[in-house]
Formats: sequence, C-alpha cells, structure tokens
Amino acid sequence: MANSINQRIRYAKEHGARISTKGQNDTVIARPLILQLDEESIQGHEDTWAWDLIQILEDMFGKENVLGFSIHKDETNVHIHVLFVPCYEEKKTNGKVKCTLSQTKFFRNPKQLAGMHKHIRKELLNKDYKIEKDNKPIEQQLAGYYDKHGVWHQQGLTPDQLKEITKRHNELDEKEREIMLSKEELDILAKAMEDVQEKAQATQENLETNMKLFECQQADFENEKATLHTQMQTVLAEKEKLNKMRKETDEMLEKVYSVSDMCSKMIEEEHNLNKDFLDFLDKLGRQTNIPLRQNVEKLFKQFDRERKERLKRAYEKPTAPERPNVRKRTMDDVIAERIRQKEAEKANNEFDFF
Repeated sequence: MANSINQRIRYAKEHGARISTKGQNDTVIARPLILQLDEESIQGHEDTWAWDLIQILEDMFGKENVLGFSIHKDETNVHIHVLFVPCYEEKKTNGKVKCTLSQTKFFRNPKQLAGMHKHIRKELLNKDYKIEKDNKPIEQQLAGYYDKHGVWHQQGLTPDQLKEITKRHNELDEKEREIMLSKEELDILAKAMEDVQEKAQATQENLETNMKLFECQQADFENEKATLHTQMQTVLAEKEKLNKMRKETDEMLEKVYSVSDMCSKMIEEEHNLNKDFLDFLDKLGRQTNIPLRQNVEKLFKQFDRERKERLKRAYEKPTAPERPNVRKRTMDDVIAERIRQKEAEKANNEFDFF
C-alpha cells in the first residue's frame, strides 16, 4: 500500500502538484475513511457489501485515488477502513493534466462529509440494501452509535455536550468580536486622545507665547503709566505755577490800574493848570503889549516835535536779524509796556493847547 501511495503522489507532483510542509497548513497526502454497516443492512449482501462500498468510493474520489482498504469484523458492527489520496486531476484545454493534492477538492467540512454519507446511502438503496436514507445528525454520529441490541456506545461528545461546547464557542466568538470592536474603539479613542493632546500642546504653546507678549505689553503699559503720571505731575505743577502767576498778575494789574487812575487824575489837573497858565499869558501880553502866548505856543510846538521824535525812536524796534530763540514776553514786560503807553498818552495830552 505504501508503494501505491508513493506512486500516486509522485504522479501528482509530476503533474504540477505542490506539497507544503510548513506547520499547520501541511498538505494532506492520504486520508482514511471509515464506513460502517450493521448486520441488518448487509443481509443478502454478505459477500459483496465491501466491494459495493469500494466501487461507490472509486466513483466519488477516482479509482486511482482509492489505494487500499481493510475490513473489521471483530468489533460490534462490521465496518471498512479505506485509504485514499486526495489527488484532484483537471484537464486543461491543451490536453495536459494539472494535479492538486487537497482534500478540500472533495469535502471541506464535516457537513459535506455527511452529504457524502447520504450519497453513499442512496447508492446502497439503489442496490437493494435495507438502509435508512437520511443520515443521523452529525452530532450523534460523532458522539457514538447504537449496536444491534440497541445499546448506545459513547465514543465522543453527547449532543448536549456538543451543544454546550458550541454555545460556549459562539459566546467566545462573540466575546472575541466584542474585544475586537473594543480594541478598534480604543484605537480610535487613542487616536482621538493623541489629536487632543497635540491640540492641547499647541494651545499651551500659543498661550505661553501670548502670556509672554502680554507681560511685555504690561511692562510697556506700566512704563507709559509711569511716564503719564510724571507728565501729569508736571502739568499739575505748571498749572499751579500758572495759577500763582495769574494771581500775581491780577494783583500787579490792580496796582497798575490804581497807578493809571492816579496818573489820569494828575494829567487832568495838569490840563486845568495849563489853561490857567495860558490865560495868564494872554493877560500879561495885553499889559506888556508882547505876544507871550504866541511865543510860548511856538516854543512848545518845537519842543513837542522834538519830544515825539525821541519817543518814536525809543519805541521803534531795531531791524536786527531774527534770532531762532526769542525770549517770551513775561508779565513784567506786559506791565512795563502798559506803563509806557500811559506815559505816552500823558505826554501827548500834557500841553494840548489846541
């Protein structure tokens, strides 16, 4: 049997089959199958039942793939062990054969295997075997079997145990999915937290920059405030000084007005005195037959012209070049000018004979 297996595998490799030997996905190069029939099922077929099963398997898997079998009659029910190589042959359009070593080309899971069992039962029914058409539930098949006396033989898990395990398996799958979802949510949350931290860092840096700018602005404000305070104190001092000067000026003007009134009174008295003097000259001129008044008036006019010329020269400002820094007029200058004006008016009216 070993030689037959090696020859079949060599044939598969020569026609493109690849064999993997890397861990869990190792290629299955030979697969055992167990087919069991009770004594009631094989009644009337005691000499052919094994060959009938082999023929059905050869039609299903290919005659070249079924390489050996053995019949067991020393156990509760008679059954047959079959060994086949899962070599799947596919003819290409160019006529060449492409081989693949894979049991999934024949059945992928226990349910498909149960379907094959149903097909075998159908073929046996066609050969007049007394056998049930429907398979027993796969859970019951895996759990055990009843012998010809109706006794249950446990050889695996009971249906209830299998259901409990399936339930636990489903619960674990659900928990695993929840964990995966939780992990995805945690990843999203972690990314969101990272973004928040980056934004918080940027905000913190921006805040620190603004705080430094605010501190500089505050320092400038304090300096400006101190400067304004100093200027305010200076303005207040100047205002106080100005008020003091205004008070002194008012007092001096009061004195000036008093002196001016006194001068006006004196001028008025002098004017009256001049009139009396002129009347005296007229009287004396008539007595002496000399024009004394005319002579005095002539002399006075000459004196008045000379006096006015002197005053004009005294009040005219020299045409000197303008200096960049001219002294501002003080209150003393104003008072002195006012006094000069009063004196000029007095001089003009001193000998007003006409």
